[in-house]
Amino acid sequence: MKRMHKTLGWGALAGLLICSGCAGLVEKAGQFLEGPWFAEKTLGVYRAAPGMEIRYLQATKGDPPVEKLAVSLSAYPGVHVWASAPDKEGRVFLEELHFLGSSYTGWNQFTLELAGEGRLILQKNSALWQGPGSIEKVQISWGKIRRNQKVLSGEEALTALRNRQARIAALTEWMHTQEDPRDFTRLEDFAAYWKPLLMPELAPRKKRPAAWTAAAASWVQGEEVSWNRHYTEQVFPETLWVLRNSGALLRDWEEALPWIYLDYQWDRVLQGLSQAQVLTKIK
Repeated sequence: MKRMHKTLGWGALAGLLICSGCAGLVEKAGQFLEGPWFAEKTLGVYRAAPGMEIRYLQATKGDPPVEKLAVSLSAYPGVHVWASAPDKEGRVFLEELHFLGSSYTGWNQFTLELAGEGRLILQKNSALWQGPGSIEKVQISWGKIRRNQKVLSGEEALTALRNRQARIAALTEWMHTQEDPRDFTRLEDFAAYWKPLLMPELAPRKKRPAAWTAAAASWVQGEEVSWNRHYTEQVFPETLWVLRNSGALLRDWEEALPWIYLDYQWDRVLQGLSQAQVLTKIK
């Protein structure tokens, strides 16, 4: 009926988001292994109890030196939102999201252009953050992909990342149309819930949904897995049929699970960034 596809346990995969082998990939203030970001010195670090951190940075090169903010939420490691330094009125303009998500075969790394406005009022030992009411995603402007020993960069990486972004957006949009779209606080819980629904062929029999049955199945091969075409057409919108039946959905799941999770939770990310916070200066 199908060939068994070798996969990693979801708890272990989630741990690989920032794993021991990948620890060097994520560095201070969202500066990654390499990328179009300036080398900087830290002018201040501010933290809030709910898990927000804002780093006030200054470029070590350039005249005059450029100052930026790097905003992160502890619930989403590997994700940093970069913004302009506050002006005299405290206004800041969100510019980019820097993302690094790893898997057991490599990583996806990219810069996503953003548009949004917030406020940061700096005081001697604290800061008041008033985040944007909305953030517009513009486009991926830079990126790299590692797949085992191969690294994609330049236009090749940009094309692959933008295509993956479109597939992920289509998938998460469908997820949110389900009767009871769940909220998650951990990547492993997200994976454990959605994997049997998206790919029952790779799930234990007792975890397969009732709609999946071999009795009425017709099979199509993709990525060394035989997919139940009947289940695909019964459960998914037509826009996702090719993605599931070809194995592209499986590739995205295995290579970009943290990215899928981020896109699914985007409203939560916005909520975390938009909430007014009093941060304490710790450095």
